[in-house]
Amino acid sequence: MSKKKIVAVIAAVVVVAAGGVYLALPTLEHGLSPAPDSELDLHMNVEFFGMGINEETKTSIVSEVLAEITPYKGVKYNKVNISATKNGEDHDLRVICFSDACEYPDVYDFTYYGASKQLVQNRYVLEAIPPNERAKAISVAIQNEDAANLMRTNSLESVTPTVRRVLPETAEKFYLPKTLLSVTWTLFGEYPVVVSVLVDPDEGKGVNVWSNLEVENKGGEMEKNEW
Repeated sequence: MSKKKIVAVIAAVVVVAAGGVYLALPTLEHGLSPAPDSELDLHMNVEFFGMGINEETKTSIVSEVLAEITPYKGVKYNKVNISATKNGEDHDLRVICFSDACEYPDVYDFTYYGASKQLVQNRYVLEAIPPNERAKAISVAIQNEDAANLMRTNSLESVTPTVRRVLPETAEKFYLPKTLLSVTWTLFGEYPVVVSVLVDPDEGKGVNVWSNLEVENKGGEMEKNEW
């Protein structure tokens, strides 16, 4: 893959890391639980939010969503909220997954296409990561020489970083098809500064370092794509 494409993909990681606004949920309509023979944790509570959706479609949506969402290694989702908004024959879905072991949730956006009954993932912001794993990722990131220099020269040492999961299908575009963690420092202001390190948690090493300053200085274009 070309260097420009790698930058574009990493930029997409950082856009999500720096953003990720969660939408408010509409009024609760139904509470659902996994079937007794399901492979999912029976203690997981599934709640469906939405209006004017028939039971057959609702059941199909829940089934498709539960087949697609996957928590971080060693983590179990204790509660899943599915918020559905009708868009013609289709449905836009915001899925928020909570774990008692994690401070932050995982958030997925899907579109459920009514005609084909297919679910397509649009973007995600995944922060349901155990505290010890977050701490390890940050430790690895700050030991990277390039990242440390960028942080020091841009006064980012006191900024609290975000740590978010990058799914294998995204990671494969510029590294390997495996789960990575994105550690990102963002200094907001008139001229925001962003420094991000992609960490391989299995190997305990940073595999890419990205900064919006580097892109601007090299005349590149940061694509504002989201997952």
